[in-house]
Amino acid sequence: MSQTYVITEACIGVKDATCVEVCPAACIHTTPEAPQYYIDPEVCIACEQCVIVCPVNAIFLDDDVPANLQPYIEVNARFFRDVKESAPPLTPEQAALVLAAARRYATGAGIEAAIAVVGPAGELMVEAGTAGVAPDAAAQARDKAYTAANLQVATHQLGRSTSPNVEALPGFDAGRRLEVGGGYPIVERDSVIGAIGVAGTPSTQLDLQCCQAGLAAIQSSHD
Repeated sequence: MSQTYVITEACIGVKDATCVEVCPAACIHTTPEAPQYYIDPEVCIACEQCVIVCPVNAIFLDDDVPANLQPYIEVNARFFRDVKESAPPLTPEQAALVLAAARRYATGAGIEAAIAVVGPAGELMVEAGTAGVAPDAAAQARDKAYTAANLQVATHQLGRSTSPNVEALPGFDAGRRLEVGGGYPIVERDSVIGAIGVAGTPSTQLDLQCCQAGLAAIQSSHD
């Protein structure tokens, strides 16, 4: 059985969302009435990013959870058992929300960017680009989103030696696979309902930040 991270008692009442912003697998969720965030053990890739940014040291690898906090392994798992349903695909309204937030971030940062939002099989829903973005950036943004949707993982994870084993959805076009940062799946509970891709910024880190702004917008709409 693969390892997973677990969010424990220190998160209760704090609910700092920094872990959500950095999670490449989009496996950290909550509900407005829930007291804390939770990590889906079936989706977590044990990348440690959430641990690094947690301001209250609430997150542990399941093998390292202190004895007095062991019940939180089941608390995290039960949250997803209780709320898990097959989520509907990304709606046009949600796609527009994600696109607008990512574009707003790029404009506010004064950077050029091409942004694409796709459905669960990588089909293009909406795209946009700032005026001075490179001509090939739009195609790269679409391919990053396509890759993230079909492989169900952030594209910057694919080129690493610690990348999870991923299997593409049927009909995946391997020629469009991009293993560079700037593509994130959009996840509702444990279902990938779409993806966002960003290209053409001055750095991969800025591509990631634009994506995260888009993901934060859809997350905020549920909180």
